[in-house]
Amino acid sequence: MDSKFFLVQVKRTNGNISKGVVVHDSFDAAKQGFHAYLGAYAYGHEAGTDYVMAEVIDAHGLGLVGEYWEEVVEPEPEVEE
Repeated sequence: MDSKFFLVQVKRTNGNISKGVVVHDSFDAAKQGFHAYLGAYAYGHEAGTDYVMAEVIDAHGLGLVGEYWEEVVEPEPEVEE
């Protein structure tokens, strides 16, 4: 197989999980897609999205770069009576 890189993408929005794999011809192109995906959907950038994961793997399945983001919801403080 030619040198291919795979960008694995997962996100949870309003409880629904979407996922996909994007094929890239170079590691740099896959990394650009990796950063673009996280930048578009993680860190509170999309309303209702509370989990995002992206990983770049090579043609042999070796994970080269990966990251996830999950919204941290602080519990409501208890009110003492």
